[in-house]
Amino acid sequence: MKEQLQTVGVNYDEVLKRFMGKEDFYRRMLKKFLDDENYEGLRQSVEEKRWSDAFKYAHTVKGLCGNLGLDGILEYAVPLTDEVRAEPYDEEKIGSYMEQVTQMYEKTRNVIESL
Repeated sequence: MKEQLQTVGVNYDEVLKRFMGKEDFYRRMLKKFLDDENYEGLRQSVEEKRWSDAFKYAHTVKGLCGNLGLDGILEYAVPLTDEVRAEPYDEEKIGSYMEQVTQMYEKTRNVIESL
């Protein structure tokens, strides 16, 4: 599990400390992440240029990824959150960060599903 998660930017030893060394509990929380609908809300709101909704979803995705140690997604979710928070909106930057979040989300999702 450790090696697989490290491929998507998880600092496994550090995140496991947050979960008091309980690997089974961490694995269950990762599986619940797969059911979370905030990423889909983010994707749709960015696509439809609903920036206040995009900010809400981006901020939530950022928090979830931070709590679960999903640093590969977090690396792009943080600047995406900043971009959809500030006016005027730079749609080119938003699109670029969203594309990177999507790529890492899909890669991370595949890894979690394989656990």
